[in-house]
Amino acid sequence: MNRRKVIRALSTPVTLIVLLAIMATGVVWGYKAITARVVITRPACSTMTMTELTTSSVTVNVFNAGSLSGLAGQIAASLSKGGFVIGTVDNTTEKVETTLIVGTSADDPEVQLVAAWFTDPLIRADGRTDHSVDVMVGNSYNEKTGMAAKPPTSLEIPGGVICLPTLPPPTPTPTPTSKPT
Repeated sequence: MNRRKVIRALSTPVTLIVLLAIMATGVVWGYKAITARVVITRPACSTMTMTELTTSSVTVNVFNAGSLSGLAGQIAASLSKGGFVIGTVDNTTEKVETTLIVGTSADDPEVQLVAAWFTDPLIRADGRTDHSVDVMVGNSYNEKTGMAAKPPTSLEIPGGVICLPTLPPPTPTPTPTSKPT
């Protein structure tokens, strides 16, 4: 067998192996791109003077930390009916057994107001600057007894000063113009 025939015989398998390697790299890259968690940059907070914090001033993110489908959505719907501003509703890879409330500090009024909506939640501080509150629920969450029977819709602010997330200004909508007739 001469050299030309050897090259010709090997070119098809080598080309196939190279194309399979390129395809495998694309599949791995695509999978990582699809499953990557999107990082949302939240605005800073604004210091406000108020004597009472209402649910309409608190942004809550709800995360399903278990395997029960739709749990985060159900809880987000209940919190929304109570007046909370709902941010992210999603699954999380962090596993928790009971309800976990995460916020700037355990003493923050917004954390305390959200925690009052749940029966015996754990509270964890993470020092976040946007003063949003995360609710994480796991498989042991009981839909009938997990939330408080009569949760508060407001909380008195000790000292009368609070830092709340700065909401972006509303996008103006153009006023339709009509032609004079």
